[in-house]
Amino acid sequence: MLKVNKRQEPDFLLEYKKKYTPKSWTDYNKDDIRNKIKENILVIEQEEYCPYCEKRIYTNDNGHVEHIKPRDLFPKEFQYYDNILVSCNEKNSCGIYKKNNYDDKFINPVIENPNDYFYYSIASGEIIPKSNHKNSNEYLRANYTIDTLNLNSYELKEARKALIDILEVYRENYEEYNEYLQFFLNDVIIFQV
Repeated sequence: MLKVNKRQEPDFLLEYKKKYTPKSWTDYNKDDIRNKIKENILVIEQEEYCPYCEKRIYTNDNGHVEHIKPRDLFPKEFQYYDNILVSCNEKNSCGIYKKNNYDDKFINPVIENPNDYFYYSIASGEIIPKSNHKNSNEYLRANYTIDTLNLNSYELKEARKALIDILEVYRENYEEYNEYLQFFLNDVIIFQV
């Protein structure tokens, strides 16, 4: 998972709220506002990456507006800017998989740094809790978040393993390893090795 550094709510969104006074998320259907919100968050705050699985989201169509605290469970927070991210459209993981599941154990990448809770296994491609204490709050929260977002789906583990294998080949065979590493970090998936 990636830390998301939210910025100040953009003027276009403040103006929209003032003009239309939305009462629910369905009121965000005028003036192409949802796409403007997605593009602003995706490009400026998330640098085109899904904050959950860390896959690159190349276009607005490849992502959706994700309410960290689901609208159905937290109806008063549907338009809090700090509650909105852009998640990838993977059906087997991330925001679509999460649906309306939410508990205070969920690691919120806007409030907390996910790197404090997770690391990646080079051997398996799995995301793993940093804490080894199975009854600790950190371990329970990391496991809850991994399960809620299905961050160890077969597809994600295989993608991580493939990237690790490619990087290992480059490290062993190319003097330009750092240059290749930066290419992959910029274009494929970002994670700690």
